[in-house]
Amino acid sequence: MGLLLAAGAFSCDGNGADKLGKGGKGGKSEAPGEPSAVAAAAPSNSGAVAVTGRGRPDGKTRPNILFVLADDQRADTLSCMPKLGKLLARGTTFKNNFASTPLCCPGRSSVLTGKYAHNHGVLSNGDIEDEDGSKSPGAIDFRKNGNESKTFAGWLQQKGYRTGYFGKYLNAYDKILETEPTHIPPHWDEWRAFSHAEYFDFDLLERGLGETKATRRCYLSNEAEDDGDRKGKKKGKGAAAEKSDGEENAKGKKKGKKKERKCKGAADEVVRNGKENYSTDVLRDQVIGFIRKVSQEGKPWIAHFAPKAPHGPFLSPARYQPDPDEPTFSKEALDRLSSCSLFDWKGRPPSYLEADMTDKPQWIQETKAKRTAEDRLDRVRHMQLASVLATEDAIEDILKVLGELGVADETIVVYTGDNGFAWGEHWHTHKNCAYEECIRVPLVVMDPRAAGGPRTVDDFTMNVDLAPTFAAWAGASVPEKVDGMSFAGLVDGTAKGPWPRTEVLSECWGPGIAGRPDTHAAVRTKKWKYVEHYADNARTKLRVHDGSPERELYDLEKDPFEVDNLLRLSPANLARTGHAKDLVDTTTADLAAKLKALEAK
Repeated sequence: MGLLLAAGAFSCDGNGADKLGKGGKGGKSEAPGEPSAVAAAAPSNSGAVAVTGRGRPDGKTRPNILFVLADDQRADTLSCMPKLGKLLARGTTFKNNFASTPLCCPGRSSVLTGKYAHNHGVLSNGDIEDEDGSKSPGAIDFRKNGNESKTFAGWLQQKGYRTGYFGKYLNAYDKILETEPTHIPPHWDEWRAFSHAEYFDFDLLERGLGETKATRRCYLSNEAEDDGDRKGKKKGKGAAAEKSDGEENAKGKKKGKKKERKCKGAADEVVRNGKENYSTDVLRDQVIGFIRKVSQEGKPWIAHFAPKAPHGPFLSPARYQPDPDEPTFSKEALDRLSSCSLFDWKGRPPSYLEADMTDKPQWIQETKAKRTAEDRLDRVRHMQLASVLATEDAIEDILKVLGELGVADETIVVYTGDNGFAWGEHWHTHKNCAYEECIRVPLVVMDPRAAGGPRTVDDFTMNVDLAPTFAAWAGASVPEKVDGMSFAGLVDGTAKGPWPRTEVLSECWGPGIAGRPDTHAAVRTKKWKYVEHYADNARTKLRVHDGSPERELYDLEKDPFEVDNLLRLSPANLARTGHAKDLVDTTTADLAAKLKALEAK
């Protein structure tokens, strides 16, 4: 059973570019990014590729794996990706998939290792995106704790898989590159990763399949050159308008030059090919180049495709967002989002800019004091929803190439995110919280080998389950204890007996000051969510606010938007919600014990 491929042309041609060494002079050459060169050399329609050595000892075929990891995408936004819906219609959709730590670097570390943050030791981002101001560098912590050699890449590589990484790695990876400019984690055959993820004017550390030398390439967009001219194009008449245009032009040129200098400063080579060089599109071509090469080898492969979208500043390519400084979109973008109810979001939940926050912990109450303008919240939501359209395009193009190469029937596609994102629920406009908007992430799996048509899974799955699932598909062993479990049986319908996970753990670390997330942990069951807020990162002492320990308890069946914290309600309000105090007390004690067990796991 093959993948259903959406119509649309794909072009992966060689591009002319200026290659500039540090301090050197530019000269015309083909684009240094290997994917374009390889794709140009490969037949555009090579037909089926003979695949050898793919069998497992148990007689099953070892599939290829295309693993797409979105950045800051909340679960409900899958409904706004119409192209991806064609994939969803044939695959398995997981309705209850969660991030164990809803923050980029800890979450991605859990994806790579299959471990909770308290076991892999990466608790924060540790870079300019770290909202709590932490100086602990995430990627350095990951490496220091010995995690680089304990990822699913190594498990699959030992089984003969080719492994490729494309896009965002771990926050503060650029800090490692400051002292080790060519550091690439082990077990990745091809590596093309951001030093720091950007949409435009970015650099990648690259080492192609079979290469021994790593090269840092700066990809400049035409926006870097034309930024000033674009900024100067404003409607208006008269001398004042002309002066304003000139000032905007000068500011834009200065901004563009600064971005260009930053990108070129650490680069071995510069790619300036007159194209937009939107990072998702560039990475797409590189993934395709990798797939073409490894398909010719006849080896199974995993391609980890990690675009920046829909992370802030939530930018789209010009075909969808003509001006990156304005939240206005092209007709094509609006047409594709026309069925997206979240774009207008008329039915906003009661948690949105919640009226009564007195039952919430101190840090979340303080977010209300920072009051975010509603027009800014709308802007963020619109730009996030538009930014994943290019990711859909990339997946569509990759799937088309899989069909051309004859490997679609043996390639599993996995689409998920690293964490969710709040749009003003409980006044929060970020991540790193225990509320549903932060911890729920999309997960859809298309396994063309699975019989029985589309599936929807209600069982609890988590980001820590991805690595052991990849191992199961590859017939690889997991060399040490992990916190996740393979959900392969849920995808192909072979799982026997009840799914063993009945609760999920959520962990966050933060300062808890000035409206920033505090250190807290939560346990969630199908009916209940219980949260403890701590005064220390070791989570040994509960925070106290207004004379009471900071804890939360929500009945998710009656209160799915987490409006009524049952542990902070007056007896009258508790009775209003239909809950007896005895039930609340016994439930709290039970969930507190479950949470402690998970934290100690």
